[in-house]
Amino acid sequence: MTQRAPDWMDRIDAERRALARDLHDDLGQILSALRMSARTLSEALGEDPRETLADDVVVLTEAALARVRAVAHGLHPPLLASHGLPAALQGLADDVPRGDVDVRFDADADLPRATPEAEIAAYRIAQEALGNALRHAGARCVRLELFRQGDTLVLSITDDGHGHDLSMAPGFGRTAMRERAALVQLGFDEVSSPSGTRIVLQLPLDAGTG
Repeated sequence: MTQRAPDWMDRIDAERRALARDLHDDLGQILSALRMSARTLSEALGEDPRETLADDVVVLTEAALARVRAVAHGLHPPLLASHGLPAALQGLADDVPRGDVDVRFDADADLPRATPEAEIAAYRIAQEALGNALRHAGARCVRLELFRQGDTLVLSITDDGHGHDLSMAPGFGRTAMRERAALVQLGFDEVSSPSGTRIVLQLPLDAGTG
């Protein structure tokens, strides 16, 4: 049986939700109002040379607003609670800017829900693994796959980066992934070589939906 996440994890997730709400609702509303005012000013200036400055404010504000929303969703993805892990992982893949890195998510149809503790842990681990692949491993391709295997959901995260030596002491990110998996008793396996890294998680199904 999967043990319940400890109280300190509940507190951290509650703080993440509160911070995400503050960023999205409060700061997001301020930036939206600033954008609207800058657009109004730009229109009022007409052919005035200062219109360019107002247009710059609009562009910068839109960029700041997009970043705030991305951070808020990363702190506590609304899709996870409302639509489940597949939708949240798809959103994680979609949030990666398209360019040199190809990030794809594939899932079986009509998957049952995992336990809430397992879903949030798996999402955080996927965030960390994706970040490691993009920032540190020089990956050009990352694949996230979610499928059912017996009484578990299996999440596989594979990249084609340069990998790392698993015999060496793990850094903060790898340690955090393993600790988060262990706290809610997720199966965790990691294989790495110079041609890439693969992390496999096993999530227990929610008894009410599996």
